[in-house]
Amino acid sequence: MIIDEQIFLGKSSYMEQTKETIIANMEKQGIDTSIVVAPPPGPYYDKANQTVAEATKNTKRLIPLYHANPFIEDVVEKVDVALRDGFKGVKISPTHDGYGIGGPLTDPVIEKAREHGAPVYIHSGDSIFCPPENVARYVAKHPDVNFVTNMTHRATDAAMTVDNLYLMTYSFPVLSFQRKQMNFPVDRLIFTSDAPLGSLEVEIRAAAISKLGSSDYEKIMGENLLKIIEA
Repeated sequence: MIIDEQIFLGKSSYMEQTKETIIANMEKQGIDTSIVVAPPPGPYYDKANQTVAEATKNTKRLIPLYHANPFIEDVVEKVDVALRDGFKGVKISPTHDGYGIGGPLTDPVIEKAREHGAPVYIHSGDSIFCPPENVARYVAKHPDVNFVTNMTHRATDAAMTVDNLYLMTYSFPVLSFQRKQMNFPVDRLIFTSDAPLGSLEVEIRAAAISKLGSSDYEKIMGENLLKIIEA
């Protein structure tokens, strides 16, 4: 089974992608299942989350992720309802929505995810709001929750300090695998295209030429994700 760990569904000022486009690309590239989420930026995601809910309602091939903004009133209640109604995880975007990770603003959302046994995706980067080092420190405070964040050189070093932080492969680190320089456990790498910001075709090709053994390939392309999310 090949699972794409994050694809954006809907429209924002950054991007636009429909359910039909996602399914067509999955068919073309041999993807069995995709985790779909409303695209940033916010600050409001209610309508976008509803689009995701409707698109994933009658198919098992698309798994919904709830995009939350901790600044918004009643966000914890909305997360609770979403996870009860079929969403399988929570996404927060400090870098896009302009808040820092690691304080009382985000804690209630993380606690609600923990109650449901749901993973939390944190959009990271080199911004002042959410660098990977801050993500790793925050993750360490929540050992009972599984987290996923972006792949960067700094992220691999930061994530080595905790056991419950998984990294997206986008952009797939082909040369690191070919040169056997990937200093991160294969058990915590998850295949991601990040489409349409990334290219599903390119990421599938990158995985294929990275000289992964069959066992490692299967872990990265689906098995690792299935350890932390209900698909």
